[in-house]
Amino acid sequence: MKSILKYSKSDIDKAGNVLAGRPDQKINRDQSIEILENFRSIHNHPLIVFRMSLNRKTKNLTGDVLISQRLKRAPSIVNKLKIQKNMSLSQMQDIGGLRAVVTNLDELYKLRDLIRNGEKQTAFKSTFIKETDYIKAPKDSGYRSIHLIYKYDKKVPSNSQCRIEVQLRTKIHHAWATAVEVIGTYLRQPLKQSFGDNELLELFKEISKVFILIENSEFEQDLFKKTAARINELKLRDKLKGFSVATQISSQDKKQERGKYYLISLNFQKKVLNVKRYSESKLDQANNEYAELEKKYLNDKNVEIVLVSVDDINNLEKLYPNYFLDTQEFVKLLDIIDQKINEN
Repeated sequence: MKSILKYSKSDIDKAGNVLAGRPDQKINRDQSIEILENFRSIHNHPLIVFRMSLNRKTKNLTGDVLISQRLKRAPSIVNKLKIQKNMSLSQMQDIGGLRAVVTNLDELYKLRDLIRNGEKQTAFKSTFIKETDYIKAPKDSGYRSIHLIYKYDKKVPSNSQCRIEVQLRTKIHHAWATAVEVIGTYLRQPLKQSFGDNELLELFKEISKVFILIENSEFEQDLFKKTAARINELKLRDKLKGFSVATQISSQDKKQERGKYYLISLNFQKKVLNVKRYSESKLDQANNEYAELEKKYLNDKNVEIVLVSVDDINNLEKLYPNYFLDTQEFVKLLDIIDQKINEN
């Protein structure tokens, strides 16, 4: 069922201010949470529409493609508003997010072109806002991806439109970003936002540079050796392997009927991951239970909750390995650094 926006743009932004720690005389914290939940819920429909279009376009690619969608976690929304003080809640671009992970750069840019060409079709309901290529110009942190921002729907008033972010990554980009999230999550440090342990942040920058060379079949001996030595010095492999081994997964039997939406709850203290499935017709129930769990654990830093959608539960861990504390693909890439050094 399509959600209806119940609040004005002004109310949404006031709620964002309250949640970010800037009080408002007319809206309290409980009302602000309710407004946030309603505003977030209207992103579901455009996500579904865009997802269907994305699924069709990926059929033109030769390699495997993993596609997922998610509504941004309330704590992540609040944290972003706190860090980026000039950002308003109504203008946040990634509350509704789609991600496509492809095999290589050629496939990534082919998919980007297919998406952009689709904008010319009369049935296309979104308005293109901007494209940011973090591959040609990586973030200072080393993060790489292509972000496409759209506004949905052309036919409704501008103040009722919401933004959708589409992330395009290769498997290498995804492995790097996942490792940053896993360590940041486990250490309770926002490494993803470039805050926290400076040694780790600098190391991930260097690793990103090495991964660029690996992706382009290039080799720089000094950089590879320097990075490999730093990886060993900080015992990065041991830290990552330790995280994944420590986590026990508690979920429904994968042999049961597939769901469409998955509510993931990760408890770091108990080291238990729970996954609850919902069919497509149960989206409203999934959203309600997502909101209730977020309220319950709003101030508990040991628990992370997220509602995502994937076509197959077997791809859940591949697309969201950070919630499984799984960095196996990243560790394999670290091993490739050593192999390249030995080969040369």
